[in-house]
Amino acid sequence: MRKDDRSTALVRLASLAALGFLAAGCGGGGTAVSTPEDEPAPAPETELTITVSTEEDGAASDAPSDAPSSSPSDGAAEEWTLTCSPAGGDHPDPETACADLEEAGAEPFAEVSADQMCTHIFGGPEVATVSGHVGDTEIDTEFSKSGGCEIARYEDMGAVLTP
Repeated sequence: MRKDDRSTALVRLASLAALGFLAAGCGGGGTAVSTPEDEPAPAPETELTITVSTEEDGAASDAPSDAPSSSPSDGAAEEWTLTCSPAGGDHPDPETACADLEEAGAEPFAEVSADQMCTHIFGGPEVATVSGHVGDTEIDTEFSKSGGCEIARYEDMGAVLTP
């Protein structure tokens, strides 16, 4: 039979005591205290005025006659307001537009820089002006389909411009 010496017994006892304290601390019997940092910040207010129309000169006259168009016909303009948080306004589909706007972020609102390499293709005569604010950011920009970079910006806005 093996005899444990006193130091080995103390080490084992200390290990068991430590394990007991850890188990007691993990019990979850306490209540969580909520601090203002733990609460999610309210979503930023969004209010935009969106006007979508077809160009009446320039690119529209350069377009092939068989080019598809999903824009307002005969140069007629459509204007909507869009608010988010909560979704509203007279936009045809504010819930989807707000979701697309949240997904797109601020990048599509940035103008294409003059030195950006873009394809020279015509995507359609649509032109959209957007003004207002998203959170604390003031928005005043124009979207068109007059080249690869502009087409990408237009399409990144999703249901905001094409409900």
